Amino acid sequence: MTNLADLPLDDDDQAVLDRLAQVYALLDPPPADLDEQVLFAIALDGVDAEVARLSERLTVGSGARGSERTRTITFDADSRAVMITVTDRADGLVRIDGWLAPAAELRVELRSPEPAPPRIMIANAAGRFTFDGVPRGLAQLLVHPAADDAGQRVVTPAFSL
Repeated sequence: MTNLADLPLDDDDQAVLDRLAQVYALLDPPPADLDEQVLFAIALDGVDAEVARLSERLTVGSGARGSERTRTITFDADSRAVMITVTDRADGLVRIDGWLAPAAELRVELRSPEPAPPRIMIANAAGRFTFDGVPRGLAQLLVHPAADDAGQRVVTPAFSL
């Protein structure tokens, strides 16, 4: 007996697949800017960066007395962990408070899609850094090694503010 899964697709199969594609496109279309998001996420001037993994995401509201919302996101790489807290501001912008582990005075770059230039901060000796007044949208962090360190940069996956 022939297994139907082993047979080539015929016109009826193609018609069913085409109809399913139309249904998915209608009910769950990809974001209009998907190609820009993908290009942003992978566009670094070199590939010598260690990619951190998203390890935890937590959203906390401030309760009935306030409209502020805070999200904590943790990224782990073999050489370093990056934890950020994203706080909504009343003016529609956000504040990002971050910590590096192990703590070090390193250059931290906040990347956004062009034409926005990257913002750069130097983490203090405790590994703490802050970006305030950041517009909402897609973002990515890039942690540079110290000047006397031959280590790799650490890049987070793109995340939405």
